Amino acid sequence: MIGKNINSEILDDMNAAVSGLAASWHILKLTESTWNVKMAQQHLAKITPIVDNLQARCQAAVSELTTLADQISLHLQGDEYAGELEREMRAAGIQFSGSFPAYMLPPFKLSISLDSFEARLSLGRKNERTSDLNPQRLAKWIAVRYKKILARKFNASSFMKDLVEAYRLSIQLKYHEKSVVWGRAVPITEIYELLTIKASARQDYPRQFFIFDLGLFKETATLELDNYRFELGFARNPTRAMTVVDSSGRESHISSLTIYLAEGEDF
Repeated sequence: MIGKNINSEILDDMNAAVSGLAASWHILKLTESTWNVKMAQQHLAKITPIVDNLQARCQAAVSELTTLADQISLHLQGDEYAGELEREMRAAGIQFSGSFPAYMLPPFKLSISLDSFEARLSLGRKNERTSDLNPQRLAKWIAVRYKKILARKFNASSFMKDLVEAYRLSIQLKYHEKSVVWGRAVPITEIYELLTIKASARQDYPRQFFIFDLGLFKETATLELDNYRFELGFARNPTRAMTVVDSSGRESHISSLTIYLAEGEDF
């Protein structure tokens, strides 16, 4: 149990001593400009017993804090902590997959290092870190960043147009045909690679972001645009697919994209 056998009175006593010393010292520093001898004498008398006992108080507080840090360290490495963190993330409305210490929170990756006692939230080239590993505090920290991304507007029409272009290019490269034969399945990983042929494009539109948009597309879009009809293929083996977590927390492994062109002109 965190805090077991910790003497809070020792820590409170140390906190009071440091606060009192800091307050009195601030006033004493002003003596040079105020010439307030009366106030100086009062605060010198006040801090003298604090200073005399400061070393003993400090040693006692350090001992208590060392014990507390050891307790927290052991708890972080136990199975109970992972469950606490996952419950707090769910309570905060965070959809995730994976298991401790690595999670996918499309479009983010969350990794927790117990060597450096640090949590890292990654989005492409951008990384944010925190060492506040209390489950409630960490979940709140994640939720602020996660919900900010969730609030961005998803343009389904623009996303579908990009999918059509990548799909068209994939079919032409694979079958060496000038005219596209629609209705053939293309691996979803290949679609992403064609969307981000340039390395700079991949950095600006990381895989996690594509997976996130893919989840929004699957859940909110009609899967139709003009004369095009989109069909997502699913796989049981997640290693050959992109794992998408929907708004209810359910996972699906999207493996391919098939686009059908109804009667009409290709745009």
